[in-house]
Amino acid sequence: MSSLKAEFRKLLSVRSTYYIVLITLAIVLLVTGWGNGVKADVATLHNPNFLTNEATNAVFIGGIIIAVVGLLIVGHEYRYNTILYTLTSSNSRSKSLLAKFIAITVFALVTITAVLFFAPLCTIVGTHIAGKHLVSQNFPVWAILREDLFVGWGYMMYALIIATIIRSQVGSIVTFLLIPLVGEHVIESIFKSSTNYMPFNSLQSVANNLLTNAGSPVSTSHNVVVACTYIAVGALVSFVLFARRDAN
Repeated sequence: MSSLKAEFRKLLSVRSTYYIVLITLAIVLLVTGWGNGVKADVATLHNPNFLTNEATNAVFIGGIIIAVVGLLIVGHEYRYNTILYTLTSSNSRSKSLLAKFIAITVFALVTITAVLFFAPLCTIVGTHIAGKHLVSQNFPVWAILREDLFVGWGYMMYALIIATIIRSQVGSIVTFLLIPLVGEHVIESIFKSSTNYMPFNSLQSVANNLLTNAGSPVSTSHNVVVACTYIAVGALVSFVLFARRDAN
């Protein structure tokens, strides 16, 4: 409990946490409120799954940005060499790392839930300001929460695992951004079907069936298993390396 309280204290006492959350909300507001609200076209407004798409797309975009918080909870400590205090404050390194995983999980669930409902709210307000009207919407709350929260949590776990393994703040950020933006696209151009087994592609495909005309080529359960396998193996490697190697 003392390690867990310490991780929540670190998470909530650094300015970068609040900056990243505010930047995410600002981007979501700009895209969903202005671009897809005030500037929405008639055909879009007649889509009964429009708000569902807005919520899911907001997680795809905002989830990656918010996930940087999970990366910085480790990266900051190695950058400023405060990791020594973390390692000496507990009688077990595994407890310290487990506390980070729990704290980031709670943070992910809270912030992604906020994004999920903030995005469609911005769209509704934007269309209202523009004097436009949405058709009756199909918004399956529990399905959206279940699948989009899994995607947002997965982003956060990937970021935390990468930071724990690499231990360099800049290197972790670059790696976390390059894998989904460049790495998986390069692999897709070479091995067409292998993207079904890529970490970020599989994670995003979990919620793709919520998007209109954007179903996943494989089942949701397959994507969940692939994503969870990457997270489980990555977490295991993280615990082994964190417990055995030097702090600096």
